[in-house]
Amino acid sequence: MSNATELLNFFQVKVETMEKEWEFEAPGDPVLTADMDTCSEALAQLDDVIMHTFQQCVYHLTKTLYSLLPALLDTNPFSSDEKEKEKDGTRVYRCSLMLSREACLSPPLTSQTFGYLFFFTNTSLLNTLLERDGLFSWSRAVQIRTNLDLVLDWLQGAGLGDIASEFMKKLSVTVNFLCIPKTRLIQSRVSAPSCGDSIRTSSPQIRGRGFERAHISRMKETGNDFCI
Repeated sequence: MSNATELLNFFQVKVETMEKEWEFEAPGDPVLTADMDTCSEALAQLDDVIMHTFQQCVYHLTKTLYSLLPALLDTNPFSSDEKEKEKDGTRVYRCSLMLSREACLSPPLTSQTFGYLFFFTNTSLLNTLLERDGLFSWSRAVQIRTNLDLVLDWLQGAGLGDIASEFMKKLSVTVNFLCIPKTRLIQSRVSAPSCGDSIRTSSPQIRGRGFERAHISRMKETGNDFCI
């Protein structure tokens, strides 16, 4: 894919230069026009090959990620028995980055590839998080936050921190909300007419039914009435 992309960029520039030269030297030449049409078709096919290859790469990477991501929600980073499982969250990213460097993948294509991976990570984990009531507790939230921080720290060190933070923002904000201590939730209820509105204001990325379920579960944990 990397080689094909380099070829495509090279030929696109070359063909554009040739078109300008031929328009000046032999305008309207039917033979040259036919040759240019052939070149355009070849470049279009090469572009299709690159796109198909890119889609297949992303598909197989996300398929592997799907089986490893639950470890970020389920493992206890403070347990020595599960230290090795922490590496599952970064394994696909690490291998993908290594392969992209070995193949000399261009920086824009590398960023695009990891953008898809981080988008998938955010969506998959956020959906799982909001579907499983057992995760709506302060202790579990702290574990998830720690696991997520370990992954983000590794990505930052690998030069992918900005992209990861951008695409995982909603997941990070949701986990931060679940990490709010019970006492603070109780104080928010007492001091504000609607603590739901207060949290929405401070965390505008949290929206919709996912917020409602997370908020209700945390308020149940405090033993207070719901205030949404």
